[in-house]
Amino acid sequence: MQYISRHNISKAAAIAVIILTVTLASGSTQLLADDGSAEHELAENGLAENGLTAMSHAAEQALEAHWAADVNRVEITMATMDPRLQVPVCAEPLVANINQASQNANGGRVTVRVDCPGDAPWSRHVAASVKVFRPVVVSSRALPRGTVVTESDVFVEELDVSLLRGHILENADGAIGQSMRRALNAGAPLTLDILTPPILIKRGDAVVLTAQRNGVSIRQTGTAMQDGEKGRQIPVRNTSSDRVIQAIVTGSGEAEVIF
Repeated sequence: MQYISRHNISKAAAIAVIILTVTLASGSTQLLADDGSAEHELAENGLAENGLTAMSHAAEQALEAHWAADVNRVEITMATMDPRLQVPVCAEPLVANINQASQNANGGRVTVRVDCPGDAPWSRHVAASVKVFRPVVVSSRALPRGTVVTESDVFVEELDVSLLRGHILENADGAIGQSMRRALNAGAPLTLDILTPPILIKRGDAVVLTAQRNGVSIRQTGTAMQDGEKGRQIPVRNTSSDRVIQAIVTGSGEAEVIF
């Protein structure tokens, strides 16, 4: 049997305790280091997430304020931002302004600049989509070019005007009585650029001329030498005198002589 003295045992135990203590200490140090890194990473992620949320919220508030006075239905959709984007939390209230080029009353794709005015300032741009729904005059049937629009030709429907181009009409009265510059499909919106006052007098038409002076009204006939819509000044050859006079179109086949 091998014999180990008490002294040797005590010495061996002491060495074992020292080794174990160093090992545990090293393990504890590594564990603390790992925990610290994890907490630091979580803190960074938290800052990024909070910074993104605050920035998006500031941009959305600016858009809501911009369209607050609009009596029509407005839908604002913020663009999805990359969660990996690092946005520090701002110590000061964020300042958000809609880019001048994006300030379209009809909505569409808009961009908001968000600024942090603190000691560590930064700026970011946030995209959004704005839909604005308004009453729009729409054709109830196909309208060929030259058609004079009647009440039965149109109706009013709520549409997202951010998708439309041109100056839209919100009231049917603005379209009724106008002439189509070009053909339009059924269900298409009417805009000012495709409407024109109808031609009431065509070149070569017989025209009833009215001349008023000193309370006396004289009616004569003539021949139009030019097309004309209501309010247009056109030359008319007087049938009696064969003279060319200037007259203002007042109705279909009627014009008032200018003195």
